[in-house]
Amino acid sequence: MSKPPLRVKIYGSRGSYSPTTSNPTSIGVNTTCLRVDLGKNTLIFDAGSGIINLGRDLLKEIHSESGSAHKWKMNLFFTHLHIDHLVGFPYFAMLYFPKSEISIMGPRILDYEVAEVLDSFMHPPLFPVSMDDLPFKRDYYQVAESRVTYFYENNFEMRSVTDPEPENWLGRVSCMRNYMHPKGGSYFYKIETREQSIVFASDTEGFVGGDKRLIKFAEGADILFHDAQYRPEDYGMFQGFGHSTFEMACDVAEKAGVRKLLLFHHDPKHDDETLQTIEREAQKIFPETFLASEDMEFAF
Repeated sequence: MSKPPLRVKIYGSRGSYSPTTSNPTSIGVNTTCLRVDLGKNTLIFDAGSGIINLGRDLLKEIHSESGSAHKWKMNLFFTHLHIDHLVGFPYFAMLYFPKSEISIMGPRILDYEVAEVLDSFMHPPLFPVSMDDLPFKRDYYQVAESRVTYFYENNFEMRSVTDPEPENWLGRVSCMRNYMHPKGGSYFYKIETREQSIVFASDTEGFVGGDKRLIKFAEGADILFHDAQYRPEDYGMFQGFGHSTFEMACDVAEKAGVRKLLLFHHDPKHDDETLQTIEREAQKIFPETFLASEDMEFAF
C-alpha cells in the first residue's frame, strides 16, 4: 500500500478567548482549530475562531484546484464543548453550502450531546441563523475510548476497539478521556497512519510525575500538541482550572518519548515576548519544544 499524504496545519492555538489588545503577534490570535489532511480526507479538530480562516481556505482550494470535489466532505472532531472551542462554528463558511457534507464527531459532555449544544448555540436570540436553516448535510457520531474511527480512500467507519483491525485503512483516530478539565472533562485524540502518529492533548492539567495515561497514549508520537497555558509562577493562582504549565507538557513529552512537542492553548494575555521566553525555558527541559502558532504546517 502506498503511503498516504499526511499534512497538519494549525489555524488557531490560543486558549480561553482571542487576545483583546492591538499588540502585533507572530503566534496568532485565534482559538483552537487544527486541520489534518489524510489522503483525500479532511479532518478538523475543534471549531474555535481559527475555523473561520480554515473555511475560507477550503473554498479557495475547491474553486482553484481541479479534482478537489472531495473537499466538500469533512470530519469535525470536538475535544469538548467550551465556548472557545466552538465560537467559530457559526462562521464556518462550509455550513452555508448544500454541497457540504460534515461528519460531526464529539463526546457526550455531562448530559449534553454535541447536536444539542450546536442547536442551542446557533439559535435565536444567540445567533440569527439556526441549524435547521443551514443547507449543509450533517451526521453526528459519538466518540468514546471504546471506539476507533478508520479512514479509507473515500470513506470512514467507526468500530469498537475489540473488533479485528480492518484492512486497507489509510489512517485512524482514537481518543482518550481526560478528566482534568472542568466540568465534564475533555478528550485527547491520536491520529495515526501506519508510519506516523500525532497526539492532540489540549485543555488538560498535569500531575507531579506526569499524567501516566497520557504518557502511554502519546508514546512515540511524532508530534504532541500539549496545553501549556500557564507559566509556573502563575500556576498557583489557577490550579484546578484545567490547564497546564510548560513544565508539565515537557514532562509528558520526555516520558512518552515523542519526537516534537508543540506548546498549545496559549494564554490570551501572553504577548510574543512572554511566549518566546516560555519556549526558551521549555527547550532547556525538552529541546524539541516549540510554540504552536497559526499557519504552522507539517507534512509527512
